[in-house]
Amino acid sequence: MSPSSPSRVSVSTVSAMVSVTETHLFKIEGYNRLRDMHGTGRCLESSRFQAGGHAWRIRCYPNGDAAANAACVSLYLQIADGQAVPAKDVRAEVTFSLVRHPGAPASLLPPCRGSFAFTYNKVEATTRSRGFPRFINREEIDWFSGYMRDECVAVRCDVTVVEKTPAKEEEEVVQARDEEMLGLACDCKDELCKRHHATTGGLGFRQAFAKLFLRCF
Repeated sequence: MSPSSPSRVSVSTVSAMVSVTETHLFKIEGYNRLRDMHGTGRCLESSRFQAGGHAWRIRCYPNGDAAANAACVSLYLQIADGQAVPAKDVRAEVTFSLVRHPGAPASLLPPCRGSFAFTYNKVEATTRSRGFPRFINREEIDWFSGYMRDECVAVRCDVTVVEKTPAKEEEEVVQARDEEMLGLACDCKDELCKRHHATTGGLGFRQAFAKLFLRCF
């Protein structure tokens, strides 16, 4: 006797919800003067901007964030939601890049760009910012590299926020593709197979998994 088909099948789903990638342009005018005014460990901050339902802020250290990085420019992205501990995990996929000004001379240097991802949650609530302590050598930001024009330097930041959605409640109606995954839906075309299903009442649970994993009937 053929094993009977399950009387009820339920489905639940957990998925990653990806927000639209959003871009913020942080312009620093009078860059050389501001660099002279801000020693190592002192930063220039962008205004707060929104991306993926959260507030963010760029922090630029023109003389490095620490003595070991004093020869470089440090760049960080800081979450600025204003709450001590996030209500849920926040994963950000981030790309920083320096913008070459239109009309700048052709440079042999590759584009200055860096990407990273980090998760901000209850465990890591004390770490509110991530980035690059040595993003670029500070001497490379000049007119010849194309990154400075009229004392203006621009930092582009692309942010994509990814959040995990909780498991959806059981679906009363099982989708056709889920039935196919379980092998409960017959996709055969020949009449012999149709007559077989008519007499056996469909695939049993053991047969369904055999079809799913072994791809055989």
